[in-house]
Amino acid sequence: MLTPLVVETRQRVAEARHRLEGTRRRIDLGRRLLNPAWGISGGAGDLRGSVQDRGSIQDRIERGALSLASRSVAARWGTGQPCIICERSIEASQVANGSLGEDGATLWTHLDCLRVWREETRTYEVKQLDRERSAQQELCAFVRDGFASGAIEVLAHKRSRLGRGAHGRCSVCRQSVSPAETAYEIVGGVLGRPAYAHPVCYRVWWVESLAHRRSRP
Repeated sequence: MLTPLVVETRQRVAEARHRLEGTRRRIDLGRRLLNPAWGISGGAGDLRGSVQDRGSIQDRIERGALSLASRSVAARWGTGQPCIICERSIEASQVANGSLGEDGATLWTHLDCLRVWREETRTYEVKQLDRERSAQQELCAFVRDGFASGAIEVLAHKRSRLGRGAHGRCSVCRQSVSPAETAYEIVGGVLGRPAYAHPVCYRVWWVESLAHRRSRP
């Protein structure tokens, strides 16, 4: 039969081992962050100088196969979950960065992969702004004026559903959205109210919302 002293000793030994393992992980991480030669395995070490891999990320974003990188990220130690960028496991000695995708699912990335993903997201956003503003100059100006006057609310996210059967008015042009038309419904609505938009109106609404948020300090 184990005495209370033996039980307590075993507990303290287990705690000491746990703390030692955590210390070793932090030392490894510190070495990698301070010395590029160590590199974070399974991260974007290969992506950093690879135009091909960057092009792959751009292509996935363009096709909608990869969400835009979020500004809000929660970090923790990896548990072997796959990285959304390089598709390698994020090991227990590596930092796993979790962010919400457009469908609400958590997307995990290595530290370096997250940096590359954000860079390519900014590149895509700039291209998208230029393309849409060039094609829809008048509508873009209309939406910007709506933001300034408060007549149109800035979209907080890009989560939406495309379908038929929407009732109400377009949140951009204020024209009716009939049940026979194809329209976007904003997930969660805007300011707690249902919100719909014609496809062209929605694209401009999202682009100008994105530009508005980027212009804020």
